[in-house]
Amino acid sequence: MKSVRSLLLLVFCLLPVLTHGQLYEQSVRQIIDAIAADSLVKAEGMIRETLQLDPSRKSNAILYQYLGEIYQLQGKNDKALEAYGSGIKLSPTVSLLLSRASLYMQTSNMERALSDYNQVLEIEEDNEESLFFRAYIYSQQRRNKEARADYTHLLKLNPKHEDGRLGLAILNSKDGRPREAMEQLDALILLYPTHARHYLTRCGLYEQRKEYENALKDVEKAIELEPENHDCYLTRASLYLSMKKKRLAREDCQTAIRLGASMEQVAPLLSRSR
Repeated sequence: MKSVRSLLLLVFCLLPVLTHGQLYEQSVRQIIDAIAADSLVKAEGMIRETLQLDPSRKSNAILYQYLGEIYQLQGKNDKALEAYGSGIKLSPTVSLLLSRASLYMQTSNMERALSDYNQVLEIEEDNEESLFFRAYIYSQQRRNKEARADYTHLLKLNPKHEDGRLGLAILNSKDGRPREAMEQLDALILLYPTHARHYLTRCGLYEQRKEYENALKDVEKAIELEPENHDCYLTRASLYLSMKKKRLAREDCQTAIRLGASMEQVAPLLSRSR
């Protein structure tokens, strides 16, 4: 009889814990349903309530990730970074680090993004996203040797990585290897003949070489592929200025503005076309 009473007492003591855990799991499922239904404000409130159930629980990291993503969609970048940071303190997962690094990139905070990509690569040395963006940051910082190492590692892992191949071609162009850059762009265009950005990049190389006719063919192909892309017209405007065709450059600048280009992008070209 005593043992039965002890068992009943144990069950009674555990019951609140089990109910608490069940409540947590139920709340998480409801949050996922709310996010799936695009009820972001509702999901935000539910996440905050669920976090209060067990603030130190490691699985809260995913809730902080959801919260950060909701804030990003709402344009609340500071709150999103705070949410990602809280999640990382609980459990520095690759997913959370990549989310925060991506937001740092969007807000032009390259150093903090670099720190997060470094941490990801300490966890997963072959993480393709981190290798690509770290290479990009290094190239922007003119750390060409390190950028080249990351691009090379990435392309060994995934030889068909389009952005990685383009990044390496651009790096070679900046790093005084124009022949390699041109060969890589030629190969990219053969692989992806409908992707305008590769024609625009090769156009720039041709322009540097003063091979204006080849450059014009590439930019006009890009416009044919993406006639609503203002970058195509800005690229052709720059080329027209090199060819001393100022009227045509001004016309392309106006087209670019109509298609959504900012005055910050257009102003330098317009000033040269006067």
